[in-house]
Amino acid sequence: MIAPIRTDSAVVENLPRPDALDAHVPTYRVQWTTKQRLLRTVFRPLVWLQGRIYRRFLQLFAPAVAFWIMELPIVFSVVATLVRLRIFDRLQQGPKSAADLAAECGANAGALLRMLRTAAILGVLKRTTDEQFALSPVGRQFLSSSPNPVSSWTELMDLLVVPVLPRMTEAVVRGKSLTETAYGKTCWEVMESIPHATELHDKSCSGWTESVVGQIARAYDFSQVRSVIDVGGGRGAFLSAMLNAAPHLQGRVYDRDTTKLAAQEMFLRQGVTSRASHEAGNFFEEVPAGADLYTIKCVLHDWDDASGLKILRNIRKAIPAHGKLLIIEASVDHDLNPAPSVRAIWDVTQYATTWGKSRTLAEFSAIAEQAGFQLTVVYPTDTIDGLIMECVPVWEDATR
Repeated sequence: MIAPIRTDSAVVENLPRPDALDAHVPTYRVQWTTKQRLLRTVFRPLVWLQGRIYRRFLQLFAPAVAFWIMELPIVFSVVATLVRLRIFDRLQQGPKSAADLAAECGANAGALLRMLRTAAILGVLKRTTDEQFALSPVGRQFLSSSPNPVSSWTELMDLLVVPVLPRMTEAVVRGKSLTETAYGKTCWEVMESIPHATELHDKSCSGWTESVVGQIARAYDFSQVRSVIDVGGGRGAFLSAMLNAAPHLQGRVYDRDTTKLAAQEMFLRQGVTSRASHEAGNFFEEVPAGADLYTIKCVLHDWDDASGLKILRNIRKAIPAHGKLLIIEASVDHDLNPAPSVRAIWDVTQYATTWGKSRTLAEFSAIAEQAGFQLTVVYPTDTIDGLIMECVPVWEDATR
């Protein structure tokens, strides 16, 4: 999730809504690599078999599955409690008893023991024969130092989403996002009002971004590009990856002023300081001109169609005749990676935490067309971010 400098709810809500998808006929092609074609061929029957086994499992163990679904909020609360008490970090140096852990974090030993026992039964922790607890492979994922940022994301969800989940039914009936229904404001405004929430968000998103940007950058041919602006590029991880993949490139991050220092530190760590810069601005107001290529990664899924259309139209105003736009996101109908269950759950996560949604390829094509672009080629990647969607400006469009 990438936020602009500020958000004006009234402005966002009054933007024109996109036309019906039925009026749009997508014209893009999907450019699979040889490896990806092979994987799709190999895994298609395995996915079918997995689906059959899973459905059979649900039939045989329906009562048990229903019980676990009912108890999932408790399971999350156990893990979130251990995260917020820094139990995983406290076990990094070795096993400890419940009493020792309680003394370190200021918790009640008896209550904490119940959390630890449950975590051990679930495999999140290990319980030794001398009644001590240790990290399991799953538990190591929740270390604050783990490359997998599930610890900060768990804490953010516990602060931001869990308190308002009882209003999900109301949100669905109203057709509004959970955040809008419960708080009456965007998630960015909500996070600004909760201590450490913005920091947790930025750490989570940066962690996931940094784990995939190298693969994404290597999946695209930058040989015809000389300059790039990464719109909503945050701390500069994706721009740095593009500059490292193409040493001839010059680039800018365009995002909130609050991300400037972190971006400069990223440029220094990645050795691209001489070719990278940060420009502060609000992509709802304007996007700077002067680049051959514009990229926007994992931004549109944070916003509804009207807001996304506003962002894309601002890019359209800035892009030159020969320019291209890359939209980098997963889609709900992409069939390589991630799995369908992950795509579906992430879509609902977007619904609960932002004003946005995950989109199909046809929806991406439609919103691009309404902004004055044509989605021409889709390059699948082997990452959780899924797709590089290459768009070109359509100059006959009246938006120019």
